[in-house]
Amino acid sequence: MIPPAGMAIAALTIMLWILWSDSVRTRRSAAPLYALRVALYLIVSAILVLNRIRYPHLFSSTATVLVVVAVLVGLFGAYWFARRLVARGQ
Repeated sequence: MIPPAGMAIAALTIMLWILWSDSVRTRRSAAPLYALRVALYLIVSAILVLNRIRYPHLFSSTATVLVVVAVLVGLFGAYWFARRLVARGQ
């Protein structure tokens, strides 16, 4: 089983890599891809919070901080891609 800190670090790595790759891309992606990214960022953030609430005995203070940071990045990423999705429609 992956420890909670490892799961948060893995989520952070993937979310930051997707944000970075989208920011350096010159051509915009298709609208359904932006919608999928918004959903994925929100779902991953919700799973991290749910695991923290359901299994508090597994989380050290460091793991809790990593989860909070990952959730904040997830919310920012969802906002980033939602903004791009709306801008694409205009």
